[in-house]
Amino acid sequence: MKLRKRSPFALDTLIGANTIFEGSIYSERSVCVEGTVRGKIEAKGEVMVGRRGRVEADVLAESVVVGGHIIGTVRAEKRLEITATGRVSGNIEAGRIAVADGGVLEGFCRMLGREEVQCPQLEQRLAIEEGQCGEEPCVAEPIKDAEQM
Repeated sequence: MKLRKRSPFALDTLIGANTIFEGSIYSERSVCVEGTVRGKIEAKGEVMVGRRGRVEADVLAESVVVGGHIIGTVRAEKRLEITATGRVSGNIEAGRIAVADGGVLEGFCRMLGREEVQCPQLEQRLAIEEGQCGEEPCVAEPIKDAEQM
């Protein structure tokens, strides 16, 4: 008999629709909230908030999917998804962020793990505009229209 390796996204904890939980939740896997949670949620897998779910807590997880409402700070190491029925009221940090048409984000967001990409064309353009071209006369080349390309 083969043993299956469990995915970190395997559901471990379910807060039911008619349940109010107050306190801290820590899960080695995933948490699904269909009811109400007040406090803190930390999961090594995914936190899912159902359409009628309400989370008044700080959330820290690998991934977060919001179909209901989160009020608090959200940190998703890999990905945060706000569905068409989802709403986040608070600041977020995530590796990737997706907000569906109709989804709402009220707060600030910061992308995690992004390296700054060098853009020499933009830097050259800024230097020309600021007059930092050195001793040679500055001549900016016109930007070509799409029709000219």
